[in-house]
Amino acid sequence: MPTITVKDLTVTFIENKTQTTLALNGLDAEFLSEKINCVIGASGSGKTTLLKCVAGLCNYDGEIAFDGASVDRLAPKDRGVALVSQEFALYPHMTVFDNIAFPLKVAGCPRAEIIGRVNEIADILDLKYCLTRKPRHLSGGQQQRVALARALVKRPSVCLFDEPMSNLDAQMRFNERRFLRDSIKKYGCTAIYVTHDIPEATALADKLFVLDNGKVAVCGAPQDVFTSDNPAMAALRGEIK
Repeated sequence: MPTITVKDLTVTFIENKTQTTLALNGLDAEFLSEKINCVIGASGSGKTTLLKCVAGLCNYDGEIAFDGASVDRLAPKDRGVALVSQEFALYPHMTVFDNIAFPLKVAGCPRAEIIGRVNEIADILDLKYCLTRKPRHLSGGQQQRVALARALVKRPSVCLFDEPMSNLDAQMRFNERRFLRDSIKKYGCTAIYVTHDIPEATALADKLFVLDNGKVAVCGAPQDVFTSDNPAMAALRGEIK
């Protein structure tokens, strides 16, 4: 699974034909292979835009490389990337099995392969007992796992998470945190995980990044970053008003 290197990443959005917003401003970063790389930062710091660039869903200047090979000219479908957002977006009329299998069916995979891959990822995510249920019969945490399973069943080398637990209550988030970390580790992909929740980030991260004004303000081991005197991190801790 790739190490992801981002160099001088810049994104400018044009609003109302004349007004421009600099979402990413020459961002440099290296995201560790087969690790959970958590990204935090104030609203508007560029977290979601960064994910969209890695996924190929956003025009950008600069370079993104997987294991040293540029992916700038690759279409989203050719980057081996899956995206899990805060919206579960499950099909309510489909069973859990069919929700997970959907991208494989679209890709034209043989039925035997679909069954094998769905059962494999369901076993990793502890979903085999509810494969015949509809989403309405699942808890929020279970629905989040189904959304994750649907992303991982494609066997991506990179998985991007855009605040996937934001729709869960505090207790459920706490319960799902360790399970999510263990599942990603077992699956073995390179993960970039965006969250506004600092305890969640420090609990999940192998490497923690703090974004500020479209750049990486500080990064490193979670505890080192959290206790640093960097102004952006201090502001997130509430020490700078």
